[in-house]
Amino acid sequence: MDNELQEKRLGYLHEVGLQGGIRKAADVLNVNPSVISRQVALLERSLHLPLLERRGRNVVLTEAGKLLSDHFSETQERREALTKHLNDLRYMRGGTVNLRIGPGMVANFVANELREFSKVYPDVFVDISSGDMSATLMMLVRGEVDMALSFGPIDNVSLQRRSFTRGPICAIVPNDHPLRDFTNIPINELAHHRLIALTNTYGIQRYINKMFESENVAFTPAYRCNQQSVAIALCQAGLGVGFMTAQSLGQQAGNSKLLAIPLDHPIARESQCHILRSSDRRLHPASEHLWWLLVNHLERTQHEGAT
Repeated sequence: MDNELQEKRLGYLHEVGLQGGIRKAADVLNVNPSVISRQVALLERSLHLPLLERRGRNVVLTEAGKLLSDHFSETQERREALTKHLNDLRYMRGGTVNLRIGPGMVANFVANELREFSKVYPDVFVDISSGDMSATLMMLVRGEVDMALSFGPIDNVSLQRRSFTRGPICAIVPNDHPLRDFTNIPINELAHHRLIALTNTYGIQRYINKMFESENVAFTPAYRCNQQSVAIALCQAGLGVGFMTAQSLGQQAGNSKLLAIPLDHPIARESQCHILRSSDRRLHPASEHLWWLLVNHLERTQHEGAT
């Protein structure tokens, strides 16, 4: 049998075992259920062994099926490890760290943790990417990235997590804006002003959405942008109210004429950033070092904010 075809059939069998059914496996793999049924049946015929059995509404692997599924999983892990080592050699580096980071946190990370990390591991290749948090969680689960740094609400997931207070979330306005005299701005007050939204890839926007929903206030922005620098430019021009933490605003250039006024809402005061990694995957020394740099820096920042 063709090795590639055999591996595909083993992959189908493995996913059926994980999902407990052919239809669920088909949804995960984005194929027609009949394709999986046919390929597993052909695998059973070639081996002269039953690989699946039905128990109630679920489908489970037979003993032979479990052996094949475990073999497939171990082979995939070895292949991924080999690919990682080859990539390290290709870049002529002492290893690779894969990091997924929220778009609003890149500048602070580069100025602090990455600078310190590069002093200790100058030959390690660092692969930094940014994007949607739901995709990030799946990449962590699949072992495609070593760790992630994110700001914003996240669902409970089976990942190792360290969370730190990063707020308060503030309204960003010019120093001549009508909101300038507020000490804390109620959410319903914001409904009377032109607002600037970021895309939902930004954790701060997901927090803003939750705050408006909790107060039954419609969030109707006048602008939406996918870069904080654009939001700041709009604020500086007096075209609307933006949202970020005072810490994030302080990292942006040319912001001396902008004020960061805390929002009067529990979510704004308790907003958090998170460092995430797989609970099942052991990091190599360079990645472990970066993890603890992140933890220590955020612990220190949180303590300084509290005092």
